[in-house]
This record gives sequence, C-alpha cells and structure tokens, in this order.
Amino acid sequence: MNVSVMRSPFLALVLLGLSSSTVACVIEDDGPHHYRSDPDSANVNVSPTPAPSASSGNPAAPAPTGGANTGAMLVEVDSNQTMAAQPGEGVGVFVEYAKGGHWHVWWTCDTNKTSQSCDFAVSISAATGNLSNIDATEMAGGLYSSPTPSRIDASSTITTELRGIRFDTDAGGVITVQASLGTLTDGSFLFFVQDGKVNGGFAGKLTNPLRFQGSSP
Repeated sequence: MNVSVMRSPFLALVLLGLSSSTVACVIEDDGPHHYRSDPDSANVNVSPTPAPSASSGNPAAPAPTGGANTGAMLVEVDSNQTMAAQPGEGVGVFVEYAKGGHWHVWWTCDTNKTSQSCDFAVSISAATGNLSNIDATEMAGGLYSSPTPSRIDASSTITTELRGIRFDTDAGGVITVQASLGTLTDGSFLFFVQDGKVNGGFAGKLTNPLRFQGSSP
C-alpha cells in the first residue's frame, strides 16, 4: 500500500508521499530519536498545519528507556491534527490527540484489496490518571470494556467499516496503545501525525506497544 499525505486547505505545501530526506523524531524519556523516512501505509489525509515541533533538533539517539514500558517508544503527536483513511482501502490503527486531553483511536481494514476481513484487538492505558468520558459510538458491532479506570480493551472484526473509540486523559498525559491484527503484533500498522506528516516520516521500526503524548497539552 502506498502512503500519500494529501494537502488540506490549511497546508502551505502539497505533500505527495514522504521524501526520504525528511527527518522525524521518536521521543524517549531521555531524548529524541531521529530517522530518515519512507514508510508505506494506507492513503491518509492530514490537516491542519501544526505548530513547529520543539523536538526538531538532531541529537544522538539514546536507547529506549526501561521500567514498566521497557522497549516501548514514546512519540510526540501533533495536537489538534486529524487523519483520514478510506475504510476498506488500507490497514491501520490511527491515534489522534486534541488539546485538553482528548484522544481518538480508530482502525480500518483493506478488504477492498484483499477480500479479507481484519480482526483487531486494541488495548489503551493511561500512564497516570484515568481514561474518562469514553465514547464508544464507533464501536458498533465490536466489543469494548474498561477493566480498570485507566485502561480500555476493544476488539472488532471489520471489512469496509471504521471502528474506534474516544476518551479523555489528563491534559498532556501519556497513553500506551497495544494492538494486534490477527496474529500480526508489530508496529507496522500504527499511525499518528508528527510535524504534519504521517508518523513524522519515520522509516524505522515502531514498537508495539507504542506510547503517545500530545505536542501541546
């Protein structure tokens, strides 16, 4: 599947695909990682233009931090950015953040290309505080539960539908998303917006689980 980042009315430049010269950052607790990019995904639209990222330098890349999230990368998500992917045309689990602690995690399948359904299982947890104001309107036909106040588990089998869930955290809080697509459990189908680009143009291997924090609380 080819990635295309299409122009929104707010973007100053037309972004056709992701250039291999683009630099993105994956942030760890002790510093950022920077990689060259050329990811492959479903067709995704991104809007509007984000504020410049504070993490746009080029320091040396440290190892992932330890503790409870050993090996799980922490990425910075552009606040108030949204993505659009056509259900049925590509596989993905998409993570969006709006200022004030408002999250939207949603997923699509590539049934129009494969004639197969997708079995998703998604677990979301808050590093601190609780997940509140859970809106499962987009989970029609799927299942979700909140086994603890800081965790949501959702699952669904989809073809050409969009499924997802909305919730709130403390402003600026960190969440962890772990997802599986059938037996596939790597980070190849996890997507977010960073510096106005899908996955910030990151071409390295994302972890699964993956931690997320908004660029502005």
